[in-house]
Amino acid sequence: MIVIRPITKSDLKVFAEFSFESLLGMTNLPRDRDKLHDKMTLSELSFQKQVEKPGGEEYFFVLEDLTTGRIGGTCGILSQNNARRNYLYRIESLPLDAKHISSPKEIKILRAIYSSLAASEVCSLYLQPTFRHSGQGRLLSLSRFLFIAAHRHRFEKKITAEMRGYIDQRQISPFWEAVGGHFCNLSFVEVMAQLDQDRTFISEILPKFPIYLSLLPKEAQEVIGKTHENTKPAINMLMQEGFAFNNEIDIFDGGPLLVAPTSSIRTIKNSALTQIAITSDALSEEAEYILANDRLDFRACFGRMQILSKHQALINEEVANALLVKAGDSIRYISIHP
Repeated sequence: MIVIRPITKSDLKVFAEFSFESLLGMTNLPRDRDKLHDKMTLSELSFQKQVEKPGGEEYFFVLEDLTTGRIGGTCGILSQNNARRNYLYRIESLPLDAKHISSPKEIKILRAIYSSLAASEVCSLYLQPTFRHSGQGRLLSLSRFLFIAAHRHRFEKKITAEMRGYIDQRQISPFWEAVGGHFCNLSFVEVMAQLDQDRTFISEILPKFPIYLSLLPKEAQEVIGKTHENTKPAINMLMQEGFAFNNEIDIFDGGPLLVAPTSSIRTIKNSALTQIAITSDALSEEAEYILANDRLDFRACFGRMQILSKHQALINEEVANALLVKAGDSIRYISIHP
C-alpha cells in the first residue's frame, strides 16, 4: 500500500537524496542538508500550528510504501509564494506601426517584473524512477489539492506552480546562456547553487529594460515557456486540473508559471466528503479513487470504495488503516482522472 503523509525529521536522509537526484532547477529542494533540515522543521511546525489565514507556512509530504517502509517521492505546498522575493519575466507584445516598410504587426518582449500576486504554490514534486508507475506521480501531485480542500483557510485564493524549464544533458539552460548569463559571470549550475544559499542577489542581475525575443538565439527562443521532457506529464496533469500559463516565466531557465483560482481546481472543487463504514472485503469490483483523511495528520492513498448513499461509503480495512480512520469518520475523495 502506497500512502502520502507529512514529512518528518526521520525522513531527512532520503529527503537529501531526493534533492541531489532531482534535476537541476528545483529551487525548493536546495542541495544543502542544513537548509533541507530547516525546511523539514518549518513543515512540521506548519502542520502543528493553529492558522486562521496563510502566514508563510510550508507543508511537505512524502510518498511511502507501507509494505517496505521505503520512501519514494516528495512534494510540497507553500502557503504564500510571496513570502520570498519572486522575480519573473512577463512575455508582452508591442505593436509595430511601420508606415513605409513591411514589418510584423507586433513584436514580443520579455519584461522583468516583481510578482506581487498573493498566491499559494505547489512545488517540489519529485518521484524516484522506480516508483514512476501505477499512477504514483498522479497520487503524489493531486493529494496536495485534497489537503488544500480540507484546510482552505490555510491557503490563498490562487495557486501557482513554477515548472522547471528546459535544461540539456550537460546541465546547460539555453535560456540562461542567452539572457541571464550576460548579467553575471556564473554558469547555470553555479547560479542554481547560489540560489540554494541566498536569493537576494536576483534583483542585481535583472535587466532594467525589456529584451526583444527576436534578438535572442533561436535555441533560446524555442525553450521560452517550455518545460523539460521529464516535467511534461506534471504540467499536463496540472492543466487538466484547471491551471493555465499566464505568460510569465522563470528568470533563470525560462520555464512557465502556471496559475489557477483555488476554488476552480478540479480536485478541490469536485472532491466530496463521505462518512465511512469498513469491511474486510477487498471491494475488487468497485471503482478506485484518490482518498484522504481530512486532518492535519494527513494521509492519502488510492483505494476502492463502494458509495452507499450521498453521505456514506464503504472502504476496506487496509485502506482505513492507511488513512488512519475508523468507522464513522469522514474521508475526502476524488476520481483519479478528470
